[in-house]
Amino acid sequence: MIRKRAWLTGAALTGTLAITAFGGSSFAADIVEPGCTPAVSAVNGKLQAGVGFADAQDESGDIAWEAGGSLSFPLGCMFGLQLDAGVKDQLDDTQFGGIAHLFMRDPESYLLGITGGVLDGDHATLYPVGSEIELYLGSFTLEAWGGYINIDGDDDNKDSGFVIADAAFYLTDDFRVSVGGKIVDDYEGLRAGLEYQFGGMPMSLYTNAEVGDDNYVSIVGGLKFYFGGEDKSLIHRHREDDPRNRTLDLFVPGIGKNHNNNGYGDGDATDGGGDLTTDGKV
Repeated sequence: MIRKRAWLTGAALTGTLAITAFGGSSFAADIVEPGCTPAVSAVNGKLQAGVGFADAQDESGDIAWEAGGSLSFPLGCMFGLQLDAGVKDQLDDTQFGGIAHLFMRDPESYLLGITGGVLDGDHATLYPVGSEIELYLGSFTLEAWGGYINIDGDDDNKDSGFVIADAAFYLTDDFRVSVGGKIVDDYEGLRAGLEYQFGGMPMSLYTNAEVGDDNYVSIVGGLKFYFGGEDKSLIHRHREDDPRNRTLDLFVPGIGKNHNNNGYGDGDATDGGGDLTTDGKV
């Protein structure tokens, strides 16, 4: 049921945003003046790295870490392209890969885009394709990313969906807090984060925390370094430069593990050959 909901919600979000983005781009092309505010202010990027702790049911809690980078490019005035790369290690599972974003943005009000990429882990390779949206409402930002995901795991290859959404508030122009949630196939989780940019410096301190199914708990914090473009406040970096690095958002504990070890997936009771239950009885 959860997988069906993820698939339907992700597909609905993808279709809605694709139609909205197409219609919005056609409309905007007719009304935008040559001197419009660009979707990406200049070629720019960021690097980030963090370390923390993760734990889950039937797993031994251990150190978790992540690292990533993004490059963003203006494509004329209304459009931008971002390339993400990242690696994340938690609970004896290392996932790495890249995501590309093609988007239209008005830094005063919204971002609409499409994304696609590949992430490879110890137990599965993920192929996400979807849409993203950001709405800028003064000091508030609403963000959503969702769509289709193919999970090529240890046991099988399956089609499913994903939805990740956050609501953020800027306590000051340099201090962001956020809360949100995600559904990735069978998995459901809640998450929160904060980021604080040191005044006048292209560097920020960040932390992200998540709790989810199977008693999963993770908290990771570190530093982000911004480069390219002009010096500006954190809220303006987020709305005028590079969107979120999405490669670090899809991690799910045990993703793609075979089902007889209570890993990610349906939790089938067989050992792959259909002879044993999880408690070892015939």
